[in-house]
Amino acid sequence: MFNFRSFTLALSVRIGLLAASVGGSVALFCGDFPVIWSLLLAGLALLVAHNLFYYVNDTNRRLARFFESVRYTDFAIRFSAGKEKGASFEAVNREFNEVLEAFRQTRAEKETNLLFMNTIVQHLGTGILAFDVQNGVLLSNSAAFQLLGIYRLHHLHDLPASHHALLEFVQNLQAKGKLLYQPESGRQIAVQGVILNLQGRVVRLLTLQNIHPELQKKELEAWRDLTRVLRHEIMNSVTPIVSLVETMQDMLRSDLKPYTPAGATDDLEEALEVVATRSRSLVDFVAAYRSFTAIPMPRIQTISAQRLLDNVVALALADKKENPVQLLLAVEPPDLMLSADPGQLEMVLLNLIKNAREAFKSVVPENAIHLRAGANSKGRAYLEVEDNGPGIEPGLLEEIFIPFFTTKPTGSGVGLSISKQIMQLHGGDIRVRTDAGRGARFVLEF
Repeated sequence: MFNFRSFTLALSVRIGLLAASVGGSVALFCGDFPVIWSLLLAGLALLVAHNLFYYVNDTNRRLARFFESVRYTDFAIRFSAGKEKGASFEAVNREFNEVLEAFRQTRAEKETNLLFMNTIVQHLGTGILAFDVQNGVLLSNSAAFQLLGIYRLHHLHDLPASHHALLEFVQNLQAKGKLLYQPESGRQIAVQGVILNLQGRVVRLLTLQNIHPELQKKELEAWRDLTRVLRHEIMNSVTPIVSLVETMQDMLRSDLKPYTPAGATDDLEEALEVVATRSRSLVDFVAAYRSFTAIPMPRIQTISAQRLLDNVVALALADKKENPVQLLLAVEPPDLMLSADPGQLEMVLLNLIKNAREAFKSVVPENAIHLRAGANSKGRAYLEVEDNGPGIEPGLLEEIFIPFFTTKPTGSGVGLSISKQIMQLHGGDIRVRTDAGRGARFVLEF
């Protein structure tokens, strides 16, 4: 029984038809028959020959299409089963489709992995940049843009002038390297760079991290340790002196002064009083710094920014000893909520208001302090205290948060240090922006 799906049978039939049509055409042409019949058989012979050529070369065309799709990674095509040619051709076409399906799955997995890795890179807190040999940007993430203070970066030379040190570092990078530079106050960027060779393609990969908060934390811890040691040593030394001076004063009044001429012990009494006064002042001075080393951990709760600032304004206005200054309040959005310790935040805000009041050189109706609460583009809440006073000298901006530093004759120099420490315990920070003669603005970032 014939298998009409056999390639051999189908090929034999086509060859037979071709031979018959060619033979019939020649016979009719040589015989006494009309030429039209000979031409018709010749046309049929051409059609059969074309069909035979197409039929025989079909496998080669399929192979060519298969290799072309692999070359250009176009795995969307599929091959028909080819059952009409028999089981062997059907198996070949099936294998073609299975190989293409494997390629499709592999490419889908690669695209998924690439998307996954790109998502991870974009969500990293560490900035990542990659440059090619022409200094074009191959890879970047939002953390890098945030650290550099830019919105986009297509080429190394698009970096702002404040990052000139980074530009030189990338251009001169050899194998591996490290860089630490400060583009502006409040940001110290640590950079690590490495050169990679990816299949002959040279890539310079950089990681960037702002280590300013960590440095501030370590600096604050060092100040606290130093303060604790100094306070302990000073108290241990001064307390006995105060006690001895008080004993000497008692002895002078009860045992010596009644038995000496009037005025003979006045100088001694005055000297002891000076020593006693200065010693007690030193004890009080050192005890005042106990708060700097004993700030409790904040008790975080969800609070209304509007209610917090209303309380702060009420407390500030209740202090009649302070200079009369306008307190202007603004909260946007009105239902803004904060995750913080309300008591500690009130302490920080009242201290900033107190400093702003003391900064005004004269009492005039135009004096004003603005209290604001809001959220930035990333949804992170912030508080602001801004005044229109004389501002802060630029040379002092790096020093005002240092413990014990003060420009006021009677200041202790720990108010801003404690405020900064409280904000760091909240996982945030406090920054200052000022122009001499145009006021100062303190921003509490959460």
